[in-house]
Amino acid sequence: MRSTVSTAPIPPPENRPMKIATRYPTGSIRRPGSWWRYGLGGLGLMLVLAATLPAQSPGQPAASAPPAPAALEEIARPFYRTGWFVAAVVVLMIGGAAGAYQLRVSLMRRRMVGLKRLVDERTKELQHAKEAAEAATRAKSEFLANMSHEIRTPMNGVIGMTGLLLETKLDPMQRELAETIRDSADSLLGIINDILDFSKIEAGKLSFEQIDFDLVELMESTRDLLAETAFQKGIELASFVAADVPHRLRGDPNRLRQIVLNLLSNAVKFTSQGDVTIRVDRESETETHVVVRFRVSDTGIGIAPEVQNRLFQAFSQADNSMTRRYGGTGLGLAIARRLVTLMEGDIGVESRSGEGSTFWFTVRLAKQTGVPPPREQYDRTLDNLLVLVVDDNATNRQILGYQLQSWRMRKDAAAGAEEALALLRTAVAAGTPYDIALLDVQMPDMDGLTLARAIRADARLATTRLILLTSLGHTFDSADLQTLGIDAALMKPVKQSHLFDTLGNVIGKARAAQLAAGNPTAHSGSGTPLPPLPKLNILVAEDNELNQKVARGLLQELGCTTEVVADGAAALAALQRTHFDLVFMDCQMPGMDGYDATKAIRERERDTSQPCPWTAPLYIVALTAHAMQGDRTKCLTAGMDDYISKPVHLTDLHAAIKRWKLARGDQE
Repeated sequence: MRSTVSTAPIPPPENRPMKIATRYPTGSIRRPGSWWRYGLGGLGLMLVLAATLPAQSPGQPAASAPPAPAALEEIARPFYRTGWFVAAVVVLMIGGAAGAYQLRVSLMRRRMVGLKRLVDERTKELQHAKEAAEAATRAKSEFLANMSHEIRTPMNGVIGMTGLLLETKLDPMQRELAETIRDSADSLLGIINDILDFSKIEAGKLSFEQIDFDLVELMESTRDLLAETAFQKGIELASFVAADVPHRLRGDPNRLRQIVLNLLSNAVKFTSQGDVTIRVDRESETETHVVVRFRVSDTGIGIAPEVQNRLFQAFSQADNSMTRRYGGTGLGLAIARRLVTLMEGDIGVESRSGEGSTFWFTVRLAKQTGVPPPREQYDRTLDNLLVLVVDDNATNRQILGYQLQSWRMRKDAAAGAEEALALLRTAVAAGTPYDIALLDVQMPDMDGLTLARAIRADARLATTRLILLTSLGHTFDSADLQTLGIDAALMKPVKQSHLFDTLGNVIGKARAAQLAAGNPTAHSGSGTPLPPLPKLNILVAEDNELNQKVARGLLQELGCTTEVVADGAAALAALQRTHFDLVFMDCQMPGMDGYDATKAIRERERDTSQPCPWTAPLYIVALTAHAMQGDRTKCLTAGMDDYISKPVHLTDLHAAIKRWKLARGDQE
């Protein structure tokens, strides 16, 4: 029989189906289906073992002998009950378990690869979305900044032209309409300014200046911007800068003013009665910088604790009803928080509903360099001045008391007219009358004007000088004040510099009047006549105007002729052209102080190459506001001959001139 051979072509190797290897993340290569190979291997092993079972059991008799019954039973046992089959089943189970485990691992690895790919895709999408959102935010901020600038230009024109219109002759109706336009334009401009600043901050385009400024002047000028609004609402508005806070600082005063003005305007807005106060304290200080804490307190509506966290968020207020009642964009505090953060500070609030609020913030400011610290040129002049503060507002009494104590004055306070009269009369009876009384105009029961009349009606209180503290709605000319027996008037809120100048002027006039009314023969404070002195020509080097007036008046009382200069260089120039018997030299003066001037005088006297313009050695008496131990030695070491501490009295000058006479007699 012929066998036939199939001639079907064998497919080429490249056309044969091939199993594709899979590369897993770990880098190993596995062929698909490897999990069931373990199972088939175990089954094959079982079959091989079953096929190779021995024909007879161990110890079985030879084939020629007839098998025993037990041997026949062993031979007839089924294969699946043999030990080899059990071993094969165990191997098969182990192989199946290994295959199942391999299948699970494979599926988990594939799932991990899919998840990683999905995470990478989502991460890229989120990154693209984040970049797009940031770009949109920058574009929005730049658009707002540009639009705010574009809006400000015509708004400035509206406000400016309205101001010019109000300067012309208008009937009452036209003036009212023009004022309404101006007020509305100002409000709109304020909103635009807030949006502009917020957009600048968001766009990262806000810049800070670094210029010199005076902190006290900045606080007082900022407070004065809201004085009229506070007066119209019947609110007391006051500010206080602690004496240990450096005044001459360096930073951005406009941004600092913006923060303070925002907090103050909010305090005035949400306060219907009581007072609004800003207090400035030093928190920490180094040689180059100082951290200053500002506290704006009010007696307004207060803020509930649960809504305080939202206050510093943009476009947010404590209560939605506040926007309808009080107005505002909700940007002010958000801008303040950003500005404070950029100035290396922090901001917060302490408040309870119905109990008022205190907003505080800190900023880090640099000290001015290359400028000497302001010397306390007035402190010793008004040392131990006894002042009575009469005001029904406790905050005003406290602030005025702090200011007077920082100037080394003694103070008492009274909450009303009756208490003030009792204190004035008690002081006179004790032989220590008050030098000055500060009287608030608006007080319950008896106002300041009535109190002034009562004081002037009592002859025992005639030596006490009166200064009236008035508000915007109460103005007095000099004739009215003179009629009432009032020496001066100050507008509230009172500036520290104005208060001190007024105190100095009032006391200076009082001392000058006492000198003018005195006898030709000088008297000591106890009324004992002083020995007469020769007619002397004396040079006084003193930069403070009040001290100049006092020194000139006292020396004239002693019969001396005086010339007054403001610094050491002017004293040297005066010595070059005029003969003086002796010099009273203030130690601390701007430019060339008393120490340097004295050293220059002594060096000129030691120079023998040219004649000295004055008779050497010139007698120099130090005038200094420092009375600490060692100050006298410092003055004498600098080349001065004598030493007088401020405040200067008539007996001090007389004694110094007497010592000059004795020294001159010893030389002769």
